[in-house]
Amino acid sequence: MIATPHKGSGHVVGIEFRFLAGKFHATPWGRHANEADVEWPPSPWRILRALIGVYYRYSLFARYDESALRRLIEGLAADRPMYTLPGAVHTHTKHFMPIAGGKTTLIHDAFLRVAPDRPLGVYWPAADLDGEARELLCEIAELMPYLGRAESWVEARVVDELPGGWDAMPVEVALASELLERAEGEIVDLLAPVTPSEWPRVRSQWPTGGRKSGLASVNHLLDALRLGTDVIEKERLNVPVGATHLTYVRRKMDLRPVPARRTDVLSFPANVARFRLVSKVPTRIIYALDVGEVMHSALVSMAVRAGLVTPSITGRDPETRGPLRGDHRHVFILPVDEDLDGYLDHVLVYQREPFGPELMNVLQTLQRLKTPDWWPGRERRWQLYLEGMWLVPAGSVPRGEAGQGVPDAYVRPSRVFTSITPYLHPWHWKRGGAKFGPADQIREELRRRGFPEPVSVEARSHIRLGELPYDARKFRKLRYGVRQDIPARTGGLWRIEFAEPVYGPIALGANCHFGMGLFYGGELDSVGVVNEGQTSEEGG
Repeated sequence: MIATPHKGSGHVVGIEFRFLAGKFHATPWGRHANEADVEWPPSPWRILRALIGVYYRYSLFARYDESALRRLIEGLAADRPMYTLPGAVHTHTKHFMPIAGGKTTLIHDAFLRVAPDRPLGVYWPAADLDGEARELLCEIAELMPYLGRAESWVEARVVDELPGGWDAMPVEVALASELLERAEGEIVDLLAPVTPSEWPRVRSQWPTGGRKSGLASVNHLLDALRLGTDVIEKERLNVPVGATHLTYVRRKMDLRPVPARRTDVLSFPANVARFRLVSKVPTRIIYALDVGEVMHSALVSMAVRAGLVTPSITGRDPETRGPLRGDHRHVFILPVDEDLDGYLDHVLVYQREPFGPELMNVLQTLQRLKTPDWWPGRERRWQLYLEGMWLVPAGSVPRGEAGQGVPDAYVRPSRVFTSITPYLHPWHWKRGGAKFGPADQIREELRRRGFPEPVSVEARSHIRLGELPYDARKFRKLRYGVRQDIPARTGGLWRIEFAEPVYGPIALGANCHFGMGLFYGGELDSVGVVNEGQTSEEGG
């Protein structure tokens, strides 16, 4: 540390970020990616935009009015943050990227290797936030998946105590000049929002633009921070509206790599990974099985190329070459609809045991999907962005633990789970002459997976997603890549209720490792089946 803190006159607000993958990618404003420069520390502008992004991405407006977000942003913008920095080494990779005309261009991808066990601390010593704004900040920090580029995974938490000293501070701070005099500091330029008191003057200097201008709706500092880069480029602005350049003094960085024993990139256990799924044409949920099969094929191909093939990835016995038999301990690939609009937007990768280093390596590398050459129909492509990883137990939530640290709607604990893709019962309806219907088979599968006995298992005729009804018949249910003969061809939709909350994900039945038989953690708009023969009471 290089200076003692100045406590200010307000309330201390701090955020500590741990870079879980040990990497930080961020290009400073106004610099080209091929200049191989990295914004360090992360600018106040970047941090506040990240907070705003999480607020809208995770629909926090359902519980916190936008006025609370505005008070939070303006409260932090009114103060200039101070930083504590973990050890970091500047490095880069080179890639030849395809461009128009079948040619390639060389790209320098610069980033920092950051110690994952030491946090980056960002502190606003004089910030003044009310109770609701601070509560919102805590929830945003808990949900934040990354800072900077999407590869820069973080775990963030709010703190209210100042550290023993600073590694970066505004040049106006008295001790900053001493650093420069002792040749222990260096000047860096950071983009920051103007203070709320300066905003009216700054806004008056910008042209309002016509009705079609992206600046026409910018009335508050929050509006300025929400503007996308496309609007800024369209308006031909050198600096975003409401932004200013600040001069900071940062502890000198030792850019020389230090020889060290190779360690795993991730230093924490995880058994759930969530990817954002993006495509030019949104994929309807009825094709969830296709996405699951294509992603499984991509994982296996990458593992083969890297020499990291394991049964947990392939789902096959290395001796018999046949499918693994037993208690479903290999990976589940579960395409999901988080916002319940009828279109796939994420993919969950889940395994009962923590991911091994081979699978973790493959998951970190996977960025895009493409249907194989043998796939029927036109070629389809998807982009993948890894948003976060968690470690969740199987079964019920221990008493006294809320279990709400997992933001995903299919993983977090719930008492009620409702089918979102059809359950294809894996066994025939009769066993040893006795009736063994789908409800009985669901109970049996839950028991084998370590879940408690459900209170009820009820059939549903259809569910509603995005105002449209979906029944089991609409979904694709058989894989293209293998020949399948399963007892259930039509499948069914079900509602499971437990006495106490249990962790997800719950995926049961045939093809459950590719997205079939998936249950949403909560109630869905659905209609029950009148036929008593399909309910758990008669089947159980």
